[in-house]
Amino acid sequence: MKRFGWIMSGVAASALLAGAALAQDASKFYADKTLTYYVGLSAGGGYDQNARLVARYINKYIPGSPQVIVRNMPGGGGLVMTNFVAGVAPKDGLHIAVPQRGVPFEPLLGSDSHAKFDPLKLQWIGSTNSDTSVALVHKRTGVKTWQDLRNKEVVVGGTGVGTESVTVPYLLSNLLGFRYSVIAGYPGGSDVNLAMERGEVDGRGTFSWTSLKPKKKEWLDTGEYTILYQMALRPHKELTGIPLVTDLAPDADTKALLRLQFAAFEMGRPQFVADGVPADRVNILRRAFDKAMEDKALIADAEKAEMEIDPMTGEEMTKLMQEVYSSPKNVVARLSEALKKPNNVKLAPGAKK
Repeated sequence: MKRFGWIMSGVAASALLAGAALAQDASKFYADKTLTYYVGLSAGGGYDQNARLVARYINKYIPGSPQVIVRNMPGGGGLVMTNFVAGVAPKDGLHIAVPQRGVPFEPLLGSDSHAKFDPLKLQWIGSTNSDTSVALVHKRTGVKTWQDLRNKEVVVGGTGVGTESVTVPYLLSNLLGFRYSVIAGYPGGSDVNLAMERGEVDGRGTFSWTSLKPKKKEWLDTGEYTILYQMALRPHKELTGIPLVTDLAPDADTKALLRLQFAAFEMGRPQFVADGVPADRVNILRRAFDKAMEDKALIADAEKAEMEIDPMTGEEMTKLMQEVYSSPKNVVARLSEALKKPNNVKLAPGAKK
């Protein structure tokens, strides 16, 4: 037993020395290097702001303190950039992707997907926050609760015809019997807000709480608008008393569909490095991200910008992706069918078909 204990002590010591060697090698690697964040959307938006926030602090926690820059690579809602980082950029731990939250679920579309990556092989670093959207309607509709949506038609505004602002209202119409119709093609969320104020539309089927709260909270305070339900996998701590959309499902199968759809909201602002990046560098980036999320200066900057910090670790994101992609094929097929929109979708004034 003593000899066995001595052997095990030697093994443990060797493991510690090996770990120290890995850390030393990683430190040598990152020193005098440049780490690039690739944002799959244009500058100034939420994804860009979150990436730049992390980029200002993460190098403090990476051995060797590399320089960190942010590069915007818009196209396909982040799909172009994701394909680039996953398949083209060097797999050396110096290229971090920040895609739109729905991009990791693109392969669920099957033959219609343009993804050139396997989301289960991407190595997730973390996410600064999950996202919660709400359904918002004007008082002129007479709709006061989500149950009223089954008896009264509500016209909501949306952006691109393939975006969540359009597809989610139709999904909930198909699955829960809500009487939504959508006017699509507004250039952005601010344009939808103006359409609401002009009376062109009655509300929004998806409105990020982190955008609504700092910009349009007076709509709620005055009673002009009402939140009917929230969309995410877990209720937001500030939206007490407002039902979670997955809890509105009439049966387990429908709830499974809704959880699959809103898993993208849980991903929030995802970050990853490609398959093939050495494991020790992935671990360094994950732990540096985690520590940056606890940095008091980063949190203070986020509060000034009214940005939420509610992070997920890379390990948590990996588990979520495994859960999504283990969904039965019949569930995925039913979700795809439920997302189909009617052929008579109306377009906003000036919008292109």
